[in-house]
Amino acid sequence: MIYFSMGPLGADSEELHIQLTLPPMKPRFRDFSYISDINSCLYRIKSSSWAKFGTVDELLTRGICGVGAFEEAPARRSATPQGLEARSNGEKSRADDDGTAQMVKLDDGEMMMTNWRPAGGPVVSNTPIVNTFFLTSPSSLSPKSALLTFLILTCVKWLLVPSYRSTDFDVHRNWLALTRHVDLSNWYFDDINGTTVHTLDYPPLFAFFEYALGNNPVTSRMLDNGWLDERCLESLPDSLCNDPPPSDECVKFQRGTVIFVGDVIFFVGSYLATKAMSTLGEDGCERASSYFTFVSLVSNPGLIMLDHVHFQYNGMLLGVLLISISCMVRGAAEASSSSSSSSSSSSSLQTTDRRRWELLSAATFAGLLAMKHLYLTLAPLYLFYLLGRHCFVVVTVEDTRDVNNSNDNYKSDERTTSELLRFSWSRLLPLAGVSLLCFSGPFVPFLIQLNPGGQMRQILKRLFPFGRGLVHDYWAANVWALYLFVSKIATLVLRKAPMIMSGSIRGCLEYVIPFPEPPPRLIALLLLIGLWPSGINMAWKVGRWSLTKPLCNPGKFFIHATVFCSMSSFMLGYHVHEKAIMTAIVPMTLLASNTRHMARLFIRTCMFGLFGILPLLFRAEELLFKATLYIGWMCGVIFALETIHLDNVGGNRRRTVLTTVDIASFVILACALIFMDIVHPLIFVPSGMLEFLPLLITSVVCAVGLVWCWLESYRLMIFGSVRIAWR
Repeated sequence: MIYFSMGPLGADSEELHIQLTLPPMKPRFRDFSYISDINSCLYRIKSSSWAKFGTVDELLTRGICGVGAFEEAPARRSATPQGLEARSNGEKSRADDDGTAQMVKLDDGEMMMTNWRPAGGPVVSNTPIVNTFFLTSPSSLSPKSALLTFLILTCVKWLLVPSYRSTDFDVHRNWLALTRHVDLSNWYFDDINGTTVHTLDYPPLFAFFEYALGNNPVTSRMLDNGWLDERCLESLPDSLCNDPPPSDECVKFQRGTVIFVGDVIFFVGSYLATKAMSTLGEDGCERASSYFTFVSLVSNPGLIMLDHVHFQYNGMLLGVLLISISCMVRGAAEASSSSSSSSSSSSSLQTTDRRRWELLSAATFAGLLAMKHLYLTLAPLYLFYLLGRHCFVVVTVEDTRDVNNSNDNYKSDERTTSELLRFSWSRLLPLAGVSLLCFSGPFVPFLIQLNPGGQMRQILKRLFPFGRGLVHDYWAANVWALYLFVSKIATLVLRKAPMIMSGSIRGCLEYVIPFPEPPPRLIALLLLIGLWPSGINMAWKVGRWSLTKPLCNPGKFFIHATVFCSMSSFMLGYHVHEKAIMTAIVPMTLLASNTRHMARLFIRTCMFGLFGILPLLFRAEELLFKATLYIGWMCGVIFALETIHLDNVGGNRRRTVLTTVDIASFVILACALIFMDIVHPLIFVPSGMLEFLPLLITSVVCAVGLVWCWLESYRLMIFGSVRIAWR
């Protein structure tokens, strides 16, 4: 229950009191998604007696509207402000005594509350106060604060230019040289006469991105003025890449492309996604939650370690994904506004806006697929969600039937209306056309070569190198890490205990131990099964349900489904790298401030997922940096989320997000870090014993935690973002 009081604003103005009551729900569904419903009500309040004092938005922003307290019991989001209730002392109705409300309907169809006063007086509660600013301006994130954050983080990242860099630095330097000096028809064939393994294995749009970095006026001017040496952009065999090492100018140039190109795209995507979440009213209950979401995104230690130390362009790709997600969420917000509007012309206009946002989201994601095939596992989610939501239209059908009147012995006609969904080819064609154009466009230059079939086969061969094996040298913390770990333990037991079992049993066990490596086709089948719950089944249903049924929030579901699909890809994918967990962590950040359960899942996923990235910085020189960055960021996020989801019961603050299990997990990871970077180098490395042990411990411990996070993300997707009568 939320209580508002406004006025009096002048001699001819009376006090206004509004009481908002929404249906209760179970505690595990607690969130603050009803805030956008409050906004939709407030913006529709109109009265001539207030007009001379300013618009409702201005009055509320200046704090003239006092906001009361709300009960701790959560409330369900409704598509229209029909849960709004008010009581008047001046005009009492028969329903006034039992707390029922009346609504005043204006000529233009908008709902208005005017000159109402609650009979029972103000609502009294000891629970937290909703801030007026947050109701009228849901996001406290401004362009100025975002720009200031960008400048500060850019200065910090520039200090990392001289730090450790992996062989990925040489990979991207070779790609720059390849796209600059080699003809386009040989981009996916060239390997410098077999002298390099740093061959181009990203989709064509990323290849054109590398081409743009090496062929532009800025790069040409740097070469002409000697600010960049020619050797930096030369095709070199692997034996000469670091003999001599790249010049400082070359390092600064490549690091600069990550900061001033990749980071800019990621900052834009983070800003747009955070603002889009604000339009849904899904941004928590504190003023700082929007800014927390933005800062948590742009300061993520995983991206700092991967892009600015290890050297990659993950931030740029994730920025494009966030832009696509923001467009999809904007479309969901437009649909919510359309459903609450009673004006047919306004509803039609908002439906058109929704379709445009969804088309833009599809186009952006198609471009992302043409840059990195890692995101192919999100394609079923986009496909079935947009097929269900974008390609169906709601058709109202009137049904007339005869009703017998037993008293007067005559028949009367009773008209009923029902809503049906009809597939629209006129919506499918633009969606398919835009998506295919954005995805296939970068492939066209290769298809017009002399041997287009050979070009496509070579591109697919480079993009999907199944010969590399099930796992990377450093096992990603997924299901296959646990599979191989159990296989090694079983092999060790079989080798160390030959006397315990008979010869026949031993022979049977030797047939299956060590466990066989699953073939790529089986991996693809398992991945399809893993993607089925959210990427196919629920995406199709929610896309269609959201048009006619009171879903909690289709935009929120889409982010939940993106997280679950990314987790499924990470857990079940073939030859997965540890960095792939960032595809789940980054979208999950948008939901962290929504509910206590989501905050807890976010903390645990970051705890294990980011810890799995730490071994990439294996030198002793980076130990203090990576430990400080990881621990400091995690502590800051936990403190912020505890503040946002704080319970204040009887004036005593208590922890609400972090649990004993989380604290125990932190202790285990701290012990693993100490062993990995201090104990093992001092004791085991000099004797050459158990060199693989630190990576094995990291992979297995993180895999156990992330498997739980994977299952929990599915539960929250179903029960936290979709609330409907299951039949």
